[in-house]
Amino acid sequence: MSASGLYPSLLLLLWSLLSSASSQCDHSSENSKINLNVDYKLPTFTSEFPIQNMVTLDGIIYVGATNRIYALSPNLTKLSEYSTGPLRANETCRLQTHNPNTKLDNRNIALVTENIYDKGLYSCGSADNGICRRHVLYEDDEIGPKMVDDEVYCFTDRARLRKGVDSDVVVSASGSQVLNVESNLIKFFVGNSEIPGNTATPNTHTISVRKMKTSQNGFTFFSSGAHMDLLASLRGNYYLRYVYSFNSGPFTYFLTVQHVSKDSTAFHTRIIRMCATDSVIRRYVEMPLQCISTDKRRKRSTEDVKVFNILQGAYVSKIKEDTELQKQLKVGPNDDVLFAAFAKGKPDSPEATSDSAVCVFSLNHINNMIRRYMQSYECDPHEGMHEGRESTYRLQITQFLPRLEYWHQDLSHTLLTSITVATVHARTVAYLGTSDGRHLQVRVILFSRSSSPHVNIALDSAPVSSSLLLQDQGRLLVATGNKITSVPLIGPGCDQLTTCTSCLLSSRVTECGWCNGRCTRSSQCSSAEWSQEYCAPVITKFWPISAPLRGSTSLTICGHNFGFDKTESFRSSMVSVEVGGASCKLDRHGGTKSEPVIHEIFPTFGPKSGNTMLTIRGAFLDSGNKREVTVGKGACKIQSLSSSMVTCKTPPQPLPSQEVVRFSLDSVELRAPNVFSYNQDPIINSIQPSRSFVR
Repeated sequence: MSASGLYPSLLLLLWSLLSSASSQCDHSSENSKINLNVDYKLPTFTSEFPIQNMVTLDGIIYVGATNRIYALSPNLTKLSEYSTGPLRANETCRLQTHNPNTKLDNRNIALVTENIYDKGLYSCGSADNGICRRHVLYEDDEIGPKMVDDEVYCFTDRARLRKGVDSDVVVSASGSQVLNVESNLIKFFVGNSEIPGNTATPNTHTISVRKMKTSQNGFTFFSSGAHMDLLASLRGNYYLRYVYSFNSGPFTYFLTVQHVSKDSTAFHTRIIRMCATDSVIRRYVEMPLQCISTDKRRKRSTEDVKVFNILQGAYVSKIKEDTELQKQLKVGPNDDVLFAAFAKGKPDSPEATSDSAVCVFSLNHINNMIRRYMQSYECDPHEGMHEGRESTYRLQITQFLPRLEYWHQDLSHTLLTSITVATVHARTVAYLGTSDGRHLQVRVILFSRSSSPHVNIALDSAPVSSSLLLQDQGRLLVATGNKITSVPLIGPGCDQLTTCTSCLLSSRVTECGWCNGRCTRSSQCSSAEWSQEYCAPVITKFWPISAPLRGSTSLTICGHNFGFDKTESFRSSMVSVEVGGASCKLDRHGGTKSEPVIHEIFPTFGPKSGNTMLTIRGAFLDSGNKREVTVGKGACKIQSLSSSMVTCKTPPQPLPSQEVVRFSLDSVELRAPNVFSYNQDPIINSIQPSRSFVR
């Protein structure tokens, strides 16, 4: 970079994207990094009715909508459809009858595939009183792909229903999570929501496990211990919503939003864990999850901590190729990670506000937390073995598992409704949906100075459904109202990214680059100047415009892209300036002086045996060369470090005590605003009762 002038010696101050210079340099042209009004033409499918669920089997997409089940090709062409409603009384799978002149809409509650017997699809609708329909799927060379309407029947034994056997009543009209765990048989784990004010589905169990009968005309419970229910006194008065379910290793998990306790008016999110091999509910644990944000730059107080208590959506994934995120989370390539979208709830209400955050949980960390409260926690791989009292537990852990948010700053006025995650070019990307029909893509980088979406597009005016579907073709199917949109995982294009910096920061995922003042893909750039590596410096102004011949005048230059690399950190070593052919001495402290400070620590207590993951939040914590954390007189081994966050594992203490947390940077010592309390290690001697559980 060069500038004309007659000054042989100048002390230079560079201002580029430094907040402390905002009063002198105008950064308005750089603030708008993404154009929210770009309209991309993307493949879509439109249904006659609202869409609730999507699943895939052998490349075919099955869509569960109100009154319809669709089979679509990977490019969203309709292959076949099956009408599930509106239904008259004699057309439903239910025994109870309603007014024969009334037709009921049939909203899709659950859509589940199976691949053991005939390839099958189970569609469970609201008009069928909890009973599912089974679609037998097959391929015929003459007819074509799998037809969703060719062979369909009510999956129930009506004679058993008349006798009061309820194992075929699978789902609830209030909403359900159905998870098919296949081994040598088809086994459904089911969680049914209980929403006060909704019409209840008779004979449904709150949580259950059932298997498909070999006669393929319904389900059966393994025993009376294969289901659990809310207390009769709570049904109709207690809010419980099952949001997400998944299988990981030997365990089956559910995520719920519910009352903190049966006597509380507050709400929180819980994770439920059971053994996937169990044929009855013998090994059951639930524990609260909490997503928190601590954004304010002052000493920690209760008002500074924002709790996002209402789970909106979740997704479990491995991050096999993203070695950077693996190191940050301390997980291996085959370890599962839970990505969860939360919102802040209204006071004493499960209703979410437009204030959201994303938190990331390692499944290993969740299981380790549960392990602290249990002496025996392993699942027996052999069903039916060791069913004595010593191997049976139903445990509620009241100590919540907190996680600091990884991304909140751009979501303070946004209500997230969905999340899924995929790895693109060895980078982990979160795909988020909002209540106003927008689709966001943002790379997951923990402890990042800033995380901003590289995609933010409007798909529809209807909210994005929590049912998202990843395709093998590198695309994501997003449902909004009556519409499904196919979005590339690398993003729909580059036109949204309006600055060179934002373009290049996303280039590893989006395949975008800078070309003639625009962000484009290489195929759209006719010039040989397409770049993914650097942005040309831009000078917007400088002052003063005159100085004495002897020099030593401080010259301030405003502009963009001065010494920034693709990690969005300033590297002054990359900058050199000449004025009139003479080099300027760069004041490397200009605009970058900082004072390290600790804002808070979390958690504020842990067992005296130590090994609690302690998080220190603050500013400029990566300053200096030598850093050390101590709790009392013991060293807290640092696990991760960034400008705003340090994590370490607490040392043990011989007795319960309160200890000062100190953070040393070179010769500077910082003290946390509050102490860390060591408590007695928890001990469980027995659990009573051993075969019942009260929420």
